[in-house]
Amino acid sequence: MDGKRVKKIFYCWWWVILGVIVFLLRLPSLFEPFTYGDEGVYLTLGQAVRKGLTLYKDIHDNKPPLLYFLAAAAGNFSSFRLTLFLWSLTTIYLFSKLTKLIFKNKNAQILTAFIFAILTSIHTFEGNVGNAENFMMLLTLAGFYLMLKNYSWFWAGIMLSLAALFKVPASFDFGALLVFGILTSKSRLEKLLQKTREAIFGFLLPIILTLVYYANRGALSVYLSATFFQNIPYLASWVGTQTQRWGGLPWFLLARGILLLGVVIILFLFRKRFSHAAILVVSWFSFSLFAALLSSRPYPHYLLQVMPALALSFGLIMAKTKEKIVPLVLSFLLAFSFLYFKFWHYPNISYYQNFYQFAVGQKSKEEYFNYFGKQTKALYQTATFLKLHTSPQEKIFIWGNQPSIYALANRLPIGRYTVAYHIIDFNGYQETINALAKNPPRFLVISSEEKRPFPALFSFIQSNYTPFLRIGDFNMLKLKK
Repeated sequence: MDGKRVKKIFYCWWWVILGVIVFLLRLPSLFEPFTYGDEGVYLTLGQAVRKGLTLYKDIHDNKPPLLYFLAAAAGNFSSFRLTLFLWSLTTIYLFSKLTKLIFKNKNAQILTAFIFAILTSIHTFEGNVGNAENFMMLLTLAGFYLMLKNYSWFWAGIMLSLAALFKVPASFDFGALLVFGILTSKSRLEKLLQKTREAIFGFLLPIILTLVYYANRGALSVYLSATFFQNIPYLASWVGTQTQRWGGLPWFLLARGILLLGVVIILFLFRKRFSHAAILVVSWFSFSLFAALLSSRPYPHYLLQVMPALALSFGLIMAKTKEKIVPLVLSFLLAFSFLYFKFWHYPNISYYQNFYQFAVGQKSKEEYFNYFGKQTKALYQTATFLKLHTSPQEKIFIWGNQPSIYALANRLPIGRYTVAYHIIDFNGYQETINALAKNPPRFLVISSEEKRPFPALFSFIQSNYTPFLRIGDFNMLKLKK
């Protein structure tokens, strides 16, 4: 078979090949145990929504509401993971549609689609976990697609706003959208200003509607505090108290902001020398990398926000200009950021080996679960016990960072906080003690892995609870009669 025929067959079947690869990469996520802490928070808050509680006022997390509403619609872990699976396939499809608007070269379209699909599916960047980044990418891509397709800047703004209502850093993608639109627009100034106003109005509209919604629920102040105001010290908290600050923010964060401004200025000054594709890639990558590094926290799923721009950059390899160097530079910046900020590393080979050995019967279910941590079995046993020995209306309390127990047991926490680190980060000590004292739960779980002090809690426990059962690292206590 000659090379031309092979190439022709590949062009006809490349979607099938990519689909098989993505399916094999994402299939394990549908079967792995539900031990990932963030997913436990999302499902617990989703459960609270289903039971009529108001987010932020009755139960707390520090992200905008769409992720919790999606978790509420899913209802349980299995449905949530299936939703992610189908959502991700749609995201990859939309990305491939976007590449056709950016590159005329078929090879560039295929190359970028493969890179994006693989990078967003592998375990390295937690593409298999239902974090906000995985969901907001679809809406971000939709916004850029609408702008490039010349449909409407207003609707592009709407899409980016919905992305930001999954997680606030998506607002930086909106910044990239505006920069790209302004730098590449052929409209006269008056028309360009009108389009810009439309985009900004579209971006603000859904956010304003959430403000109205939570105002009507008597939760506007806590909504603003949780999703916006609290995140400023939260984002800066990881770098430590010794870091030099200005206005409460680390200097190096401000320095990165100055570098981002510098990139925008350079793109503006030399916009006629760059292709539209290069302007899109560089501006989008710069804004999204800044957003991913906002907190300096080493969670790999933050870097998913960078993947659309990074993958698109490889399409410039097919260009006949010096822009071919762009993917090399951006890849270096991402690798440097990964190492400098010491992002956590999740292995791929052992992760997939563990699942497929289980799938073909070479591992038992217990051996398969053990890969995800020694406490996996105990977590499930604890959740099962609580579900069997409490009524659906009863609340429980866990001092630890295993919110999956709440979701697996289908029980809500006493108080607003689902994890110990939120009580600590947001100074929720007294609020938690007040909630426990007002409505002490029949069962209380202490994780031996949580070593940080909470003297008032343990004083309350000593006065009101007695040891009842130990399951792995979980000490269960029962309310004294």
